[in-house]
Amino acid sequence: MQRNTLLIVMVAAGSALCWWPVIIQPNLDLPVWKTPLILIALVTALATALSNQGAGWFMSASILGVFTGICCGFRLWWSTDNNDASYGGLTMGLTLVSIPVSVIAVAAGVALRESKTAQKNRRLIWSAFLSSFAFAPTVVALTPLLLARRR
Repeated sequence: MQRNTLLIVMVAAGSALCWWPVIIQPNLDLPVWKTPLILIALVTALATALSNQGAGWFMSASILGVFTGICCGFRLWWSTDNNDASYGGLTMGLTLVSIPVSVIAVAAGVALRESKTAQKNRRLIWSAFLSSFAFAPTVVALTPLLLARRR
């Protein structure tokens, strides 16, 4: 598998998973808008900086990942008391909000890729990318433990 293909798949998966810490109940009461959008921006920008080309693919993967992650998150963990049609508008709204974030993140990633700093610090960028990618699944896994300690 080529590096760019792997990065595109990781951007889509990372963008999908970043919504789950705020969707899955019980949660840690993270800011609903800020946390996922920051993670989307980090994952997308750093993956673009690590790639050789194809900035448009990263933007598309990010937007598709957001839509998929929100749909799956609400479908799997939405309470049964709510109307199934009620999350459709919210899903589209959150996806539309994430589009400018993806565009700006790809532009920042392209700028970072062209800088001399990125050429010298590839390992640092890889570690930041993997940390950003792993943040959401780690929070989801640790939520029950953290909530038990909070009480």
